[in-house]
Amino acid sequence: MPNSAPAPDPERDPERDPERDPERDNVPFRLQLPIYVVAFFTGNLQPMAAVIMPLWALELGASPLIIGLIISARQILTVTLSIHGGAMLDRHGPRQVIIALGLIGAATMGLFPLLPIIWVAILLQMVSGFAESTNWIGTQALVGRLLKGHAVFAGRMTASARFGGFIGPIVTGLSWEVYGPAGGFAFMSAWIVCGVAASVILPDDRTHAPADPDAPDTIDVSTKRRASNIMPKLTDYKTAFRLLLLPAVAMVIAATIMRQTGTGMQSSFYGIWLKDIGFSAGTIGLLIGIGNGASAVSALTIGPLTRRFSKHWPLMWTIVIAIVSIAITPMLDTLGLLIVAIALRGLGQGLNLPLMMTIGSQAVGFHLQGRMAALRISFNRFGGALVPLGMGALAEVIGLEYAFYTVGFIGVGMIGILAIWIFIAKPFEAEEASR
Repeated sequence: MPNSAPAPDPERDPERDPERDPERDNVPFRLQLPIYVVAFFTGNLQPMAAVIMPLWALELGASPLIIGLIISARQILTVTLSIHGGAMLDRHGPRQVIIALGLIGAATMGLFPLLPIIWVAILLQMVSGFAESTNWIGTQALVGRLLKGHAVFAGRMTASARFGGFIGPIVTGLSWEVYGPAGGFAFMSAWIVCGVAASVILPDDRTHAPADPDAPDTIDVSTKRRASNIMPKLTDYKTAFRLLLLPAVAMVIAATIMRQTGTGMQSSFYGIWLKDIGFSAGTIGLLIGIGNGASAVSALTIGPLTRRFSKHWPLMWTIVIAIVSIAITPMLDTLGLLIVAIALRGLGQGLNLPLMMTIGSQAVGFHLQGRMAALRISFNRFGGALVPLGMGALAEVIGLEYAFYTVGFIGVGMIGILAIWIFIAKPFEAEEASR
C-alpha cells in the first residue's frame, strides 16, 4: 500500500500559524548570543555618558549654553562620519571595526579626568562619540546581516542593550558619587573594554556574505588600496542618501529625528534639573537605569506587537510616549513620580528602536545594512547635537523649566505631521494589505 503524506494541519502550517516563523526558527541561538553580549556593552554608552557628562561640565564651570555645546560635541563626528563608519562596517565586517574603535573609545574616556579643560572636553567628546556610535551601528548591522533584521531578534538585541543600560548608568553614577569624576570615567572606560573583549567572540560574517559590489576594494591588499578603504568616499554617501528615496527609509529617518527630542533632553538637562532640585548622581543614575530596565522588558514584546499591528503606527505612538514622559520632568517633584515617568519613557524607547531597526534593515540588502544603520544614526545624532544646544539657548532666555515644555511640544508636533503624511500618502498600503 503506497505511503500517503499526511494532510497538512492548518494549525501547524507556518503560512497560517502566526506564532511560527521558519526564518526566525532557523537561526541558531549560538549565532544570536554573541550579538546580544556585545549589545549589552555597546548599546548603552549614551545613557551612561548622560549621567556624568553634564556633571563634568558643571565641574568645569560651564554656563548652560556651554554645557549644551559640550554635550552636543559628542555628535559632531558621528553626524559627519557615521556613513563612512557604516561603509567601513560593510566592507571590513563589524567585528574588526568594533574591536578597533572600542579600544580608541576606552582610551579617550580615560583621558577626561586627566585634562579638565572645556575645549579638551569638547574634543574628547567628539572622538568618544564617534567610536561609541560606530560600534553601536555595527551591532545593529549584525542584526540585519546575520539575523535578517527580524523584529524578534531586533527586540532581543535591544533588550540586551537596555539591560546593560539599566546596570551601567547606576554603577556609573555610584562610581562618581564614591570616587569622584575619576571613578565615573574609569568605570566607563572599563565597560568599553568589556565590550571589546566580548566582540572577539563575534562571527566574521564576511565569510558567509553574498557577492559584494565593493569586492575589488576588499580583495586588493596593496598598501595604497588598504589605505583607501579607511578613507571617506563620496560614493558611500551617495549610496546612503539614495536610500531616502525608499518610503520606509524616509519614514524611519524622520521618526529618528523626532525621537531625538526626548533623548536630547535626557542626555543633557535632565540630570542638571534633578541635581538642581536636590538629587544625587547616584539617584540620577538609578533613574536612567530604571528607564533602560523598562526598555529591556518592553523590547521583548516586539514580536507579538508586530504580528498584530503594522509597524509604523506603534512606532509613532511609542515615540510620543517617550517624548512626553521626559518633557514633563519639571512637573514632577518626588522620586516616585520621576520613576513612573522614566519607566514610561523606557517602555516607549524599548519598542521604537527595534521597530525602526526592523523597518530600515528589511528595506535594504545585505551589503547596505551598515550604511542603513549609519544613515539613521547620522540623523539621530544630528538631532542629538541640535537639541541640547537649542535647549541650552532656550534655557538662558525662558528658563530651563519652559525649555523642557517647548522642546517636548515641538517633538510631538513633528510626530503629528509625520503621522498625517503616512495617513494621507499611504506609503505602506502593501503591508496593510498583507496583514
